[in-house]
Amino acid sequence: MRKASILSSLLLLAILLPVSCEKVNLEEPEGRPEVKDGIKVRFSITDLTRISFEGEDKAPEVESGLSAACTRISFVIYQPDGTVYDAKHQQSADPGFGTLTTSLPAGNYRIIVLAHSGLGIPTFESWERVKFKDNKVSDTFYCVKDIKVAEGGSYELELKRAVSKFRLVVGDAIPRSVTRMKFYYTGGSSTFDPITGFGCVNSRQTEYREVPADMHGAGSQFEVFTFPHAVEDKLKITVTALNANNETVVEHVFTAVPIKCNVITQYSGNFFGDTPGGGQGGGNGDVTFTLSFDTSWTTITHSY
Repeated sequence: MRKASILSSLLLLAILLPVSCEKVNLEEPEGRPEVKDGIKVRFSITDLTRISFEGEDKAPEVESGLSAACTRISFVIYQPDGTVYDAKHQQSADPGFGTLTTSLPAGNYRIIVLAHSGLGIPTFESWERVKFKDNKVSDTFYCVKDIKVAEGGSYELELKRAVSKFRLVVGDAIPRSVTRMKFYYTGGSSTFDPITGFGCVNSRQTEYREVPADMHGAGSQFEVFTFPHAVEDKLKITVTALNANNETVVEHVFTAVPIKCNVITQYSGNFFGDTPGGGQGGGNGDVTFTLSFDTSWTTITHSY
């Protein structure tokens, strides 16, 4: 009887004790309270370089350009050993979007800023590995800055674009049976390393783009993003036009698609017409492209 009583007591104690192994939700950190005797510092995004997609040499004023380019900003402050000291997250509707004022104890820090239009707050697994909600990549800008806090001051941050873009230009009429376009691509990354400025995993990315009724009977264009693994990288992209039953109407495979950070790679042609391979997933025909760089998006143009 005594053994049974002890066993019952242990079971009751196990039920009442709090569970210590519960994981912390790292995607939505609440942020550290202001340090009472800390040093006030201010971070502000003063420039968003290479914001234009269409060849504008000068970025628009940051106040209007920032909210036009992204809907979310994360400020993450690291200590020298790589642990997160604090994290603040903003949305475009928040007052002071793009500016952070906080208090820090004297010392050395690394601040990483990500501006994007993703579905939620990114997960910072380390300062070399950032994941986005549902692995969805949007137009993304970043900055890494090492600072020494000894007295109050302001730090101006210049963000650079981190992604490449693939653009499909459909020159012929989209059939009424098509309800969405599926983009399946490998060779890029959906996880970002802010220290190197490149993608850090080999991802299999899938994106869907809806085709509403008003797009039928005319051409259109569709775009997807990825993080390149290096200065120059290549993708394999399968583009499938689907009907309402998720059945394939037409499919094309684009192999060895060259991508580069801050570059638009554009394929143009008659996706649904008499293309090489019968428009049913065969060849892409002869592919030619030109490449140049400036401080804005640069477009690589292909024909298929």
